[in-house]
Formats: sequence, C-alpha cells, structure tokens
Amino acid sequence: MPQRLRVTYRKTGPARYVAHLDLMRTWERAIRRARLPLTYSQGFTPHPKLQLAAPLPVGTAAEREFIDMWLDEALAPGEVSVRLAAQLPGGLGVVDVREVDEGAPSLQSASTVAHYEVRYAPGEVDAAAVRLAIGEFMALETLPWVEERGERTRSYDLRQAVRAVDVRQEADATVLVLRLSLQDGGSARPSSIANALGLAGVEPLLTTRTAIELAASTARGDSASP
Repeated sequence: MPQRLRVTYRKTGPARYVAHLDLMRTWERAIRRARLPLTYSQGFTPHPKLQLAAPLPVGTAAEREFIDMWLDEALAPGEVSVRLAAQLPGGLGVVDVREVDEGAPSLQSASTVAHYEVRYAPGEVDAAAVRLAIGEFMALETLPWVEERGERTRSYDLRQAVRAVDVRQEADATVLVLRLSLQDGGSARPSSIANALGLAGVEPLLTTRTAIELAASTARGDSASP
C-alpha cells in the first residue's frame, strides 16, 4: 500500500552549504542506500516523488526542516527513521518521521511562516540601537525593496514580508529573532531585514532557521504546527 511520510530533519555544519537541488539529490541517494521503496514518476525520465518545504538560503543552518517522501509500500515511521539516519551524510540528521495523508497540500503551499535566529558576535551589534530601528521598521506600512539574486532582480515590499522581529542579548551573542512570511510570492532573506535595520556589513556568526509553520497539521497524530 502506498504511503506518504513527512521527515523532520536538521541541517548543520558543512551541510548548510548544500544548495536546494543538491540537497534533493542527497536525500534521493540516502533513501536508495537505506533500501526504502521510494516512488518514482512514470515516463521516459522518472523522477523521485519527494517534496522539500521552502528553499533554505545557502549557508543557513536549520533545526526543523521538512521533506515529504512517497513509498510504494508502507513502512513503520520508526523503521524509516533508523534506516535513513544510518545513511545521511554529516550535518543532516533525522528529528522525526510521521505519516501524512496522501491528499494533504504540498509542503510549499502549506508553509506559511519561517522562524530565524541571526547571531552576532559580542560587541559587533548595539542591541539598544537595533531595538530602536525595529520599532521604526515595524511602524512602516510599506518598504519597497530590491534584491539581486544571481542574475535576477527581485522587487517587493520588505515590510509586508515581516511578521515579527525582536533582538535579545545573550552572554556570547546578540541575536536577531525573525518571523518571516513564506506566502505571497516568497519570503525575504534574513540578511535583507538586517540591512534594513542598519546592520549592513556586519557579518553574523550564524543564521539558523529554527522552525517552519504549516497552515494546517497533516501528519497523523500531530495536532499543531511546529
């Protein structure tokens, strides 16, 4: 009996530099090595039936990412977790595996909000100044923004892409905390928010996507978005 599974995973260390398409290939290889009965499309060039959630900027770590996979035969999620974990390269780790209803929305359409934490070295950022800039930014109705992404230029409203932003001071870092929309044509990059807050040119220690909110729970036995 066919089965759809949702894998929650982390992406850290060198793996955070693996780009979106290469990540898909990495998952496909790991699934094959784990001898899981992955479903492939029909036709002259069969493709593995896999879905990633919102693309992650290269260099960004992640704590709770999602990938959906379809299997030709149903397996216990716990067994899939163990077999996958043994085959994933360093920096990719399985957090959870759950069964998902076959007719559930795609991961990309269900992803609504991304949570990020951007960590700066002590003394690199004035938290009080950033907090003031946050107040001014959130008071705006719109902020036209232009980004260069490779050979493409993207123009959008940066303010509307931001659900919430805060800053906190820790002993070993100043942390910018973001909730960014993943709807209406895509999300803003954390670096764009930092630039808008006056942090252009300040290199963070690490940027991490800590969670993705889903529009509705589709994993069996799960009652809330992560």
